[in-house]
Amino acid sequence: MSTYKNSPRPNVASANSEAEEAGASQEKPIPVDGFNQVLEMLQVADPEFRESLLRRLAIRDRGMAKRLREDLGI
Repeated sequence: MSTYKNSPRPNVASANSEAEEAGASQEKPIPVDGFNQVLEMLQVADPEFRESLLRRLAIRDRGMAKRLREDLGI
């Protein structure tokens, strides 16, 4: 039996609107280093998967794929 069935669900819409009312000008962006996160994932990925992903990425963003390949040393 799941404990989620008996647990009340948070009101996501209400929480979001409260956050918006608190003032978007006070919110600071959360820095995300997506390039390095992808690079780290590709470093541990299966070589076949890594190559497939890089080929598909090159179709959309050749420069990004090239930079990832350079940083991976391949």
